[in-house]
Amino acid sequence: MNAKLVLCQSLILGLPWKRCPTPKAGTALRGLRTFGVGHLFPLRRAVCAVLFAVLVSCGGWGAVPASWGAELSPIGATAPNVVFILADDLGWRDLSCYGSPLCETPHIDALAATGMRFTNAYSAASICSPTRASLMTGKHPVRTGVTDYIPGLKSKPEQMRTPRTARQLALEEVTLGEMFQQAGYETMYAGKWHLGGVGYEPPDQGFDVYVGDRQLGPHGRDWTVGTRITAAFDEFVTARQAAEASAPFLAYLSFHEPHIPILEYPEHINHFQQKVAGLGESPAPRAEREGRTRMRQDDAAYGSEVAGLDDLVGQVVATLDHAGLREETLIVFYSDNGGLSTKSQPGPTSNLPLRAGKGWLYEGGLRVPLLVSLPGKIEPASVSDQLTVSYDLVPTLLDLVGAEVSVNNALPPQALDGRSLQPILLGDVESLPARAEYWHYPHYHGSTWAPGAAMRDGDWKLIQFDHYGQVELYNLAEDPSETKDLAAEHPERVADMQQRLAAWQASVGARFAQPKNLAVEELVAWCIVPFDASRRGPEARAQMLQELGLRKLAYDWREEHVATWDAEIDALAAHDIELTAFWCSSSLSPGQDPGTQRILDFLRRRQVTTQLWVMLPDHELSKIDDEAERVQRAALALRQYAELAGEIGCQVGLYNHGGWIGRPEIMVRVMRELSDLDNLGIVYNLHHAHGELDQFPTALRAMLPYLMCVNLNGTTVGGEKIVTLGEGTLDAEILGWLRQVQYSGPIGILDHRGQLDAKESLEMNLTGLRALIGPVE
Repeated sequence: MNAKLVLCQSLILGLPWKRCPTPKAGTALRGLRTFGVGHLFPLRRAVCAVLFAVLVSCGGWGAVPASWGAELSPIGATAPNVVFILADDLGWRDLSCYGSPLCETPHIDALAATGMRFTNAYSAASICSPTRASLMTGKHPVRTGVTDYIPGLKSKPEQMRTPRTARQLALEEVTLGEMFQQAGYETMYAGKWHLGGVGYEPPDQGFDVYVGDRQLGPHGRDWTVGTRITAAFDEFVTARQAAEASAPFLAYLSFHEPHIPILEYPEHINHFQQKVAGLGESPAPRAEREGRTRMRQDDAAYGSEVAGLDDLVGQVVATLDHAGLREETLIVFYSDNGGLSTKSQPGPTSNLPLRAGKGWLYEGGLRVPLLVSLPGKIEPASVSDQLTVSYDLVPTLLDLVGAEVSVNNALPPQALDGRSLQPILLGDVESLPARAEYWHYPHYHGSTWAPGAAMRDGDWKLIQFDHYGQVELYNLAEDPSETKDLAAEHPERVADMQQRLAAWQASVGARFAQPKNLAVEELVAWCIVPFDASRRGPEARAQMLQELGLRKLAYDWREEHVATWDAEIDALAAHDIELTAFWCSSSLSPGQDPGTQRILDFLRRRQVTTQLWVMLPDHELSKIDDEAERVQRAALALRQYAELAGEIGCQVGLYNHGGWIGRPEIMVRVMRELSDLDNLGIVYNLHHAHGELDQFPTALRAMLPYLMCVNLNGTTVGGEKIVTLGEGTLDAEILGWLRQVQYSGPIGILDHRGQLDAKESLEMNLTGLRALIGPVE
């Protein structure tokens, strides 16, 4: 890593030395400070520039490491400088050039007039840290592990347990700063980082110069923090010119405006107070589930803070103009997420006509302003409707400066998710090939958002609310405000988009908020009575379940266990284990079946109410040629069973055990024949469903109204019938399919390999399930 500008930063700005990016740089700085040179802030800029010039002329401080996994070719002499300006929580409609009815942004509007304005730009997340990770890596934030703002909001006991987000951007990631360093650029970062603390800050991630929050001061109380960012940039540019630095630079300026707490900017507050006073009474906020959304831009302090941000952008451009660098500098202006409009009480801005705001996966939380200006290359005052996401900006910047990144996209971790916008920006094409976009936010947020995900495919936008167990569908071309939910009108489109969303989530290793039915104490142990190499008795079995934290048992028995039924009930009660189900094999005439009567008599005597998982004799049903008659016969048998079970308060689940009667579509037909019964449903076992795996997402939706339990194990198409959960190639997707349909009923885990000890097999499956879910808070 080049250390010369880090040293210059400390000398010119008098900023504290945090961490030396190279040993030689640290030695050089410590040596200079020994002679009192490290505290030069009071000296005139010209003196510092001379010192910098001397330092630049000194070679031998080491080359940029080449072991990051991405190699860039050196840029040519005419490569532009790059200034990336990032606003914090600036809404899509918070700028005059985007139609703000309140905010006034003449400097940003002037910047838009020199380049291209994007109307359909999105952040990769509706909150800051994940979007910032995508801007640094060119990846979807899920693949960086940063899925919430750092450190994130821990879920409450009554909520779903949320996955643990990474507390920093991993050093293994190849960042924008490191890419530009390898391409021969000097790199600077000033302002808000929010991608990790000591050891994970910009100097550790490819930036030679870093002016951070510790140097800048408390932005939540001091409106002048932004001016110190622009002053640092001005010092940086001036020092380079004095040193006649030949290498181009990347300056990443990350402002805090207009993040809460909203401050009153002295030069503007009076103007906006007068402006708001003329607007009349503020309209009532809109209810957004647990939150409330501001319906008009009428917060004077917010208007003043956006005006302050506009002044800062003007100062950055003025520095470039004064240095004669504007014509050779690429400027990008962007926001990390939508404006904060929705909270338990309304936020400070309104994103109308877009719905909701920061934190939410509605358009108001995701759509952001994007301006790109490069004189002589990008047509002035041009506008693009191209849909783009924050991770597109990494390959775009590399293309525009002529740095060819050589990345093996088949190898993690540096495969880029973004694509270059250069053809759009240079006017070569009006649009890029269609591409589905995905968002994944499995956390709770102060905006009152609860875990969920979203997908956009063309004009269609799907939002999946995992917390609420609901899904919504919108056509953005006809309804950009997302006011008319079309999910009920287009069930096939919903199913297709949810299936693709689940496949994408599985492909990127997404972690989810844990539904209550996947908590250990809610899982149902299944197939552990006859399939236990240790052949435990009732007491030992109940004790084992208690030790594992399992609180529910589905009782799968054989004739040898009948004598211990009473002991089983007693042991379960003694260890507070619920008897969730009792397995039954029935004839087509259960009312005359001695085995059925024996089970019902036992449960009646012990006053046990539970589910009866009934397996009908497929070999008998297959003797009936006409399929409709076969369905009727199966329905008649189940009706008799359900009526008998209802007399003692029990439910009946049709248990799939392969064969014709175990096919999902047949089970659903039988249920529809019995729609008048309220104690009847389906118990579906994945280990008996290998023949229907390709149809399972669709079948699951059809079975959902009747599902009483889903039993999981490791599942692979064409693979072994039983493998440990987590080892199957479909396991993650199956959990995704269950999540899509918002199945909230019991989930069983099983492993009927008789050679295994039951405790060992349950532990293996619990470990596999935890690996699939990932760490939770």
